[in-house]
This record gives sequence, C-alpha cells and structure tokens, in this order.
Amino acid sequence: MGTRNVPHRKFSVDFKLRVLSEYYQSAESRSFTEQKYNLAKGALYYWEKEFVLNEKELPLSSELLEKISLMRKERLAKHQREGIPQSKEEELAAEIARLRKALEYSELRNEALNEVLRIGREEYGIDLLKKAGAKQ
Repeated sequence: MGTRNVPHRKFSVDFKLRVLSEYYQSAESRSFTEQKYNLAKGALYYWEKEFVLNEKELPLSSELLEKISLMRKERLAKHQREGIPQSKEEELAAEIARLRKALEYSELRNEALNEVLRIGREEYGIDLLKKAGAKQ
C-alpha cells in the first residue's frame, strides 16, 4: 500500500471546523475525507483531538453531537484498556512514569553492583574498583 506524500501545510480554524463538520455529517470514512481534501493521513484524528465538541464551533444536531461524544468515550475507554495515552498531558505522565521506573531499576542495579564489590573485597580480598587517576 503506497503512502501519500502530502506537504506540511497550515489550515485555518474555519477550514478545519468545516471539514470536521462535513466528516461528522456524512457517512464517509476518515481516510476518504482526508483524501477528498488532500490532507495528510491522520489529520482528522488530530483535529478531533484539538477541537472539543460544542455547538458554537460545530453547528451539528444535538443527536449527532451525542453520537460523536459516545464514540469518543468508547474510543477513550478502549485506549485506556490498551494503555495508549490520549492527550498530551497523559503522554507526558506516561513518560514520567516510564523514566521513574527506569531510574528505580538503575538505582537497584547500582546497589547490586556495589554489593558485589563489597563482597569481593571482604571475602576474597580483591578490590575490583578502578584506581583513581592515571599512572604515568
């Protein structure tokens, strides 16, 4: 399957809202709408995340707004079950958690290596640490 090479372009808020409104009101798929407007793959997904649904920005029927919000809630629940972060804040929180776990692992590894050095020094009389400074 070939990929479309669409250059990075900036779109006005009005254009984004008009395309999103048409996407919601039609039965077309997300990828079809992106191809129709020559948008990059995933552009509509990011625009959906960017704009919160409200009646002022998107003139949609209340029934359609309810249907869309239900679909978003289901997608959010699915992503949370799979552990996929949704928003930028959740991505940053996941990155912080990952880094804290890596730091904890590194500290435990460092403690274990220091214990091996201590045991080697006490039981075998071997100092495995490098000597400080270079001999000339």
